[in-house]
Amino acid sequence: MSRALNIDAPHDHVKASCGSKNAPISSIETLPGGCTRVVLCSADDAAVIKRLYGGKVLTTPQVRTPLSIANRGVPLNEEARPDRIFVPVKRR
Repeated sequence: MSRALNIDAPHDHVKASCGSKNAPISSIETLPGGCTRVVLCSADDAAVIKRLYGGKVLTTPQVRTPLSIANRGVPLNEEARPDRIFVPVKRR
């Protein structure tokens, strides 16, 4: 089983639930649709959280905020879409 889960619940709720089940989080981010992506430290912890959330665990692919934008806390919007991210080209 994967350590990553997409859950239809707010960031703070997922974080608190993981804490209450002693499931250490490796990474957590809020997805543009308001859901939460959480990566736990072990597959066993992910299984515990998956059972806890049941039907709120999303199985369809979710749009994610590019890491460089997510680290700044900038929400994904029309001005910062993944297909419009500037990638610098190295000059000779």
